Amino acid sequence: MSERAQITLQVAIVVGVLAAGVYGIATSVQAQPPPIAKATVGPDASLIAQTVRSPSPSPTPSATPLTAAPSPSPTPTRRPMTVTAYRCIDRPCTGVQLGSGWTVVAPYDGRVELHVYQLIEGQPREFTETPGVPRYPYVEVVALDGRRMRFRPGALETSTQLVAKEGAVKAGDDLFRVIGEGASSWKEFYDPQIAYQIVVSLSNAAGADLDASSLIKVR
Repeated sequence: MSERAQITLQVAIVVGVLAAGVYGIATSVQAQPPPIAKATVGPDASLIAQTVRSPSPSPTPSATPLTAAPSPSPTPTRRPMTVTAYRCIDRPCTGVQLGSGWTVVAPYDGRVELHVYQLIEGQPREFTETPGVPRYPYVEVVALDGRRMRFRPGALETSTQLVAKEGAVKAGDDLFRVIGEGASSWKEFYDPQIAYQIVVSLSNAAGADLDASSLIKVR
């Protein structure tokens, strides 16, 4: 083979080798997949993912503070009214028992007179203000025809609450409320043996005694 032919053959081989190398490089570049960009995770991403996967439970409502129930007020013990004939020393009277919670009303039209007594040195006295000594009201209703009906209930504040004031009154108007079961002033003043809550007497304009039982009204 001539020298020129050998040079041509060598050139062809080199070109072939270069072509093969270029082809291999091109093939390798095409076969590799493009790189995948990694997501950037912020500092709260895990918290957000946790919140999405497991929602936070609804907040438990705070417990309502317990308030003690108010103590119930004592309930008045009403009993059917009973009236009993009784003798106030030398005159007829009427003893009344009725529990508590009732209001005694005026028996007829007229005017009201109020008196308050205390037992001082063994004697009922009006216009006294001795501390610690029970005060007992006398409630009198004087009719237009002169009849006088006198109620003697228990002590003020513990057994009796006055409602009426001195002056004109109509039949059925409130006179006083029975708020306790203490005995009439008559027990402390004159007869410790009785237990009546109210002692009632009635007289006409001339002072003669009458039966008061049918005129005693409560509501």
